[in-house]
Amino acid sequence: MKNRSGIIKIVAAVTGAVSLLCMAVLLVNYLCNEHFISEYKKGQYVDSTVNAVLGFTQPHIYHYNLGDVYYSQGDYEGAEQEFRKALEKKPGGESDCKTRVNLALSIVKQIDPEGVTKENLDEVIDILEGAKDILIENDCAHRDDEDGHYEDAQTLKDEIDAFEEQLRKQTEEQDQKGDQDPNDQKDQGSDDENEEDTQEPPQSSDKESEIRKQLDAIQGDSLEQRNQEMDAYETYK
Repeated sequence: MKNRSGIIKIVAAVTGAVSLLCMAVLLVNYLCNEHFISEYKKGQYVDSTVNAVLGFTQPHIYHYNLGDVYYSQGDYEGAEQEFRKALEKKPGGESDCKTRVNLALSIVKQIDPEGVTKENLDEVIDILEGAKDILIENDCAHRDDEDGHYEDAQTLKDEIDAFEEQLRKQTEEQDQKGDQDPNDQKDQGSDDENEEDTQEPPQSSDKESEIRKQLDAIQGDSLEQRNQEMDAYETYK
């Protein structure tokens, strides 16, 4: 009986020590996270090697938040790399969809609408389709309907659809301008020389201006709003 009682005491002591160790790790993680959030909200994006070491309880969290830091600094390529690493850690559940939203955002933000032409449109569309595939995986968003189980992912997917459409319209507008007969332009210029110079300088067409506004809205405020809803270290809450 004494031996049995001694074994029970040893097991209880070991169990208690392990529990205390786990609680200590979680407490340190929590305190580090609270400090990171406080600094993050002040615009002080400081990387923490402590979180990199102690984040083993949720290994994706370190890369997720580092991606947020890069995104906030305008380093969208760096953000993309970190969000991809976070996904490799299999966050699961809602955290998976949140990570996918931020990853898709970082991909889309790397595209400069001004640099999209008829020649590289297909390449750009492939990139955007890849971003949508990330959102559609695990049913965070659906490709052909509004039944994705994560609202932000579905909204972003729809916005990328609209972004693609506006890029196509933009390149069509550019192509139409390029197809205009140079002789027609020359004749028009000769006629204008005989008229009084009372007209304002040539402006972009109303259609082109509207396309530009829609592109800016989709890639700017609309997409940015998706990221603002993703707080640093939110996956710990």
